[in-house]
Amino acid sequence: MVEVRRIVEDEAAQVAALWDRMCRDAVDGGPLTERGRHNIERMLAASAEHGDGCCLVAVDEGALVGFVCCEVSAGAGLLPGLVGEISALYVTPDARRRGTSSRLADAAVTWLRRRGAGTVRTLVCIDAADTRRFWEQAGFAADMVCLSMYPAD
Repeated sequence: MVEVRRIVEDEAAQVAALWDRMCRDAVDGGPLTERGRHNIERMLAASAEHGDGCCLVAVDEGALVGFVCCEVSAGAGLLPGLVGEISALYVTPDARRRGTSSRLADAAVTWLRRRGAGTVRTLVCIDAADTRRFWEQAGFAADMVCLSMYPAD
């Protein structure tokens, strides 16, 4: 059975490797740079003890098969109270379709709510229909559109 728990500092490199895999799997994605991976490792190690941010991991028979990162903050001041944000969720392909993603999402929402978050948010790429459907089935509703302007090449 898959166990969901908070990351321990020693697992930061393993979870950073999963993060790299997540980036490679993304449409228009690619590998993390060495510096990017190092920075993510540091962030993940810090989240083992951090009070406002958290990385939860899914472990199946001793192997890390997924993670979710979340944090609680005052947000941009547009919503009353504290806001929870789920910033990343990834499960390895061989561990999908067994409820692992749902367990990670539920655990993240529970963690955020226990720390006082009212609204919980996550961003989904506009063309990621399966990902959007997953979050909608978890109780999330589309209520905003994020528009981005990238620098000219």
